[in-house]
Amino acid sequence: MIWLRSIKGRLFGWSFSFIAAMLLTMGVFLYHEVEVIILESVDKALHSKEQLITGLLHEEHNNIEIELSEIMLGEYSLPRSGHYYKVLMNGLLLAASPSMVEDDFDLASGSIASSDTDKNEKIYMATGPDKEPIRTLHHSFRTYGRSFDIFVAESIREHVGMIHTFRNFLMIIIFASILIVCLVNKWITTRSLLPLDVFAASISKITHRSLDDRLGVKTEVQELDGLAESFNDMLGRLQRAFESERRLVSDASHELKTPVSVIKAHCDVLLLNDRSKEEYREALVTIQDVSANMGRLINDLLSLARLDAGALSTSTLSAVSLKTCIHNALRLVQPLAEQRGVSVRISSLNDIFLQGDGDRLTEALLNLIENAVRYNQENGVVDVSFVQKNGAVHIMVSDTGIGIAEEDRNRIFDRFYRADAVRNSDGTGLGLNIVKLIVEGHHGTIMVDSTVGEGSRFSITLPLSAS
Repeated sequence: MIWLRSIKGRLFGWSFSFIAAMLLTMGVFLYHEVEVIILESVDKALHSKEQLITGLLHEEHNNIEIELSEIMLGEYSLPRSGHYYKVLMNGLLLAASPSMVEDDFDLASGSIASSDTDKNEKIYMATGPDKEPIRTLHHSFRTYGRSFDIFVAESIREHVGMIHTFRNFLMIIIFASILIVCLVNKWITTRSLLPLDVFAASISKITHRSLDDRLGVKTEVQELDGLAESFNDMLGRLQRAFESERRLVSDASHELKTPVSVIKAHCDVLLLNDRSKEEYREALVTIQDVSANMGRLINDLLSLARLDAGALSTSTLSAVSLKTCIHNALRLVQPLAEQRGVSVRISSLNDIFLQGDGDRLTEALLNLIENAVRYNQENGVVDVSFVQKNGAVHIMVSDTGIGIAEEDRNRIFDRFYRADAVRNSDGTGLGLNIVKLIVEGHHGTIMVDSTVGEGSRFSITLPLSAS
C-alpha cells in the first residue's frame, strides 16, 4: 500500500487504529455495563415482589391461602399491564395476577438468563402477550409440606428501548469521536512532519556551488538536530572532496600545460625551416623526455583516481610478503640507480608477512626508493630495512641525499607540492601523496626525518592485521 511508504500515512494509520480500537472497546464495555445495571435493577424489583408474594402465603385449617386482595391493586390488576405473577402449588395453579388471566401465557417459555441453584431461582427472558420482551423470576421452594413455584414477570420494553437508545447514542458518540480524532490526527501529523519539509527544502537549495552552506544544528524538532549534524558532516566531506578534485584538475592541467607547450614549441620550430639531423635528434630527445614525464604524471593521476575511488578495501587485502614487495620495487628502480651511481641495500634478512595489497605496497615502496635515488648525491647510498615489533612492521627508507628543509616537511605529502630544492627536477609532485594514501589505506602511518645536506629517512608503520 502507498500509505505504508509514507511516514505521515503510518503515523495516521497506527494512531487511528489504536484510538479507534480503544474507543470501540470502551463503547462495548460501557454498553455491557449499562445493560447489566438496568437488568439488575429489574431483577431486584422482581425479587422484592417475589418475596412479597411469598410472604402472603399462609396455612389455615390445613389449607393454603394467599391474600390476593392486597396485591390485586395497581399494576397487577390491569390486563396486559406488563406486570404478571403466577403461583403454583404442587404443580397446580394456586393464584395468578388479573393482568394475565385472559391470556394465560407461559411466563417461563423463553431462554434462561441466569440461574442460582442455592436459592432455586431462575431468571428467564420470555415474550409477553403483545410480543414484548419480559423478564421472569422463577422461585421454587417447599413450605407447609408442599411444593411452590412462584413466577414474577415484568415487561422490559422500556428498559430495552433505553438500552437501544444508549447503544445508538454511544455509536454516534464513538463515530463522531473517531471522525474528530481523524481530523486532529491528520492535523497533528501534518504539523509534526512540517519541519521535515523545511529540512528537505533547505537541503534542496544546496548545490555544488554552495557546498560551504550548512544547516542549522538547532532545528524546530530535537530529533532532527542529529540528522542536521550528520548532514553537515557529510557536506564537509563532500566539500573537501570536491575542492580536492578541483585542485587536482587545476594542478594537473597546469602540470600538463608546460610539457605540452614544450612539445608544441619544438614541433613549431622544426616545421619552420629545414633542420640538421643533429637538431632533429636533439628536439626528439627533448620531446621524449617531456613525454616520459607526462607519462609518469598520467600514471600518478590514475593511481590517485584508483585510491580515491576506494581501490584499497578490506576485501582486497591478503597475506603479502614484505620482502617480495621490496625486491619488486628494487628491480624496477635498479636502472635509475645504476644510471645515477647510487647503491641500494636491504639491511633485513628475515621475511615478514602482513595483511595488505601487494601491488599498492610495491607502488608505495617504489615511490620512496625512487625519490631516495633521484634526489641522492653521486655515489650515494639508499638503505631499506624493516623490523617486526608490537604487532606491527616498521619500514625505514634512508638516503644520503640533499635532505628536506624543515619548512617543507609538513607539505611534502600534499598533491603537486615540490620543495624549492627539487622544483626544477622531472618529478610530478604526486609520489609522496600516493605513498601516504596507500599507507593510510593499510591503517598505517608515515613519518619523515631529514637534515639538509645529509639525507632523509622515511619511516612507515603498518599493522600486521587488517583490522
